[in-house]
Amino acid sequence: MLQIDLTFLAVFALVWILVIILNRFFFRPYLGIREKRQRILKENEEASMQAMREYEEHLMEIEERLKEARQESSLLREKIISRTLEEKARLVSEIQSEVKQQVETARAELARQTEEMKKELDREVERLARQIEEKVLN
Repeated sequence: MLQIDLTFLAVFALVWILVIILNRFFFRPYLGIREKRQRILKENEEASMQAMREYEEHLMEIEERLKEARQESSLLREKIISRTLEEKARLVSEIQSEVKQQVETARAELARQTEEMKKELDREVERLARQIEEKVLN
C-alpha cells in the first residue's frame, strides 16, 4: 500500500509552490500576452474590414459621380450638337435667302439690261431702216 510520509508532503508542497510561481510569472504573462495578441489581431481585422468597407463605399461614390459626370457630359454634348445644328440651319437659311435675293437682283438687272438693249436695238433698227430708205429713195 501507499504510504504518505514527509517527503511526499514536501514534494507535494514544492510542486504546488512551483505551480503557483509558474502560474504567476510564466503562465499568466504568457496567457496575457497571447490574449492581448488575439485582441490586437481581432482589432486589426475589424479595422481592416472597416477600411475595406469605407474603400468600397468611396469607390462606389466615385463611380456614381463618374456616371453622373458622363451623363452630364452626354447631355451637354447633345445640347451643343443641337445648338450647332440649329445655328447651321439658321445660317443655311440666311445664305439661301441672301442668294435668292442676289438671284432676284441679278434677274431684275438682266431684265432691265435686256429691255435697254431691245430699245437700243429698236432705235438702231429704225436708224438703219431710215438709212436704207434714204438710200433707196435717193
